[in-house]
Amino acid sequence: MIYADAVKTRCTHFLPMHVPESPADTLRRLAEHPAAGAEADVYGAGGAVEMLERRCAELLGKPATRFFIKGMTAQQCVLAACADARGIRNVAIPRMSHLNLDEGDAIERVGGLRPIRLGGTGPFDLAALEAVKEPLAAVVVELPLRRAGFLLPPLEMLRGISGWCRDRGVPLHFDGARLWEAAAGYGVTLTDLTRLADSVYVSFYKGLGGLGGALVAGEPALIDAMAVWKQRHSGNLYTTYPYAISALDGLERQLPRMQEYVARARALAAALRDLPRVIVNPAEPHAHAFQLMARGDPVTFARRHQDFAERHQVWLFNGFQPAPLADHVLMEINIGDASDLWSIEQAKGWIADFLKDGGG
Repeated sequence: MIYADAVKTRCTHFLPMHVPESPADTLRRLAEHPAAGAEADVYGAGGAVEMLERRCAELLGKPATRFFIKGMTAQQCVLAACADARGIRNVAIPRMSHLNLDEGDAIERVGGLRPIRLGGTGPFDLAALEAVKEPLAAVVVELPLRRAGFLLPPLEMLRGISGWCRDRGVPLHFDGARLWEAAAGYGVTLTDLTRLADSVYVSFYKGLGGLGGALVAGEPALIDAMAVWKQRHSGNLYTTYPYAISALDGLERQLPRMQEYVARARALAAALRDLPRVIVNPAEPHAHAFQLMARGDPVTFARRHQDFAERHQVWLFNGFQPAPLADHVLMEINIGDASDLWSIEQAKGWIADFLKDGGG
């Protein structure tokens, strides 16, 4: 039996994200990075981790930062610290958020918090927040909201949510796993965006293409209060320098290209809207990524996708799942440097051929 990952390694072109790299090539490249000459961090202190934390404080315009090996742990620690500080367990989160849909109910079962789920199939608005009558430990906004199609709330709406929180002394936290891309999608600087929130979480392995890891930026009191929660969540690895070096590398190589990736996603989405057997969501991407929906089932699509990749050496999608539309499959397109190797017309042709071959 040939597994999908084995097929992917034989492909020459890739629609999603960045060009795949072997572990050996990645390690050789990172060994040449200047940060590799620093001493190894010890439990996150010193070395490349300290360099990364300083760099992100500058980029995100926040006075304090803390590195985490995993974003899920980072956000559990943020919300726990906020709940402790305010003596409140209620947290407002988007109904379609990663916190609600993709973490096995950790916010409740591990964090002991009481999520108040706002919004429907997209980002919640100011009216939804104003309707909350219970006290809140924090408000969380995911930028962009992945499960809804990588949607961003209108910038003026986001500013209104920020103002509502500040007027009431409620901490606003940005779940910014793709914050780098969100700023590019809005057409604003990172600090224009981050100044709206009290704290922000960013990821290093998605758009930046790092090995893993995350970071939270905010005021020193919050970042200090997170330390004990990081320990409680078993987040203190003895050393994490490979992740930190790869994050620094991603900030240097990929962050300057975010506006380019957003523009390319919008151009591809516009081209795909002409295809008769596909739904593009949203019609114009808010950031670097969007969804496609086509008639079919995930199992059939996955099998046909593997066959397509074998025949054409082109890898189109990293997964298939049921769409919110009956008898349809949902696919994601995330633009990264793999798009350097194809044109919009090529990509449109591949997707059209895949659907024509029986994928939809």
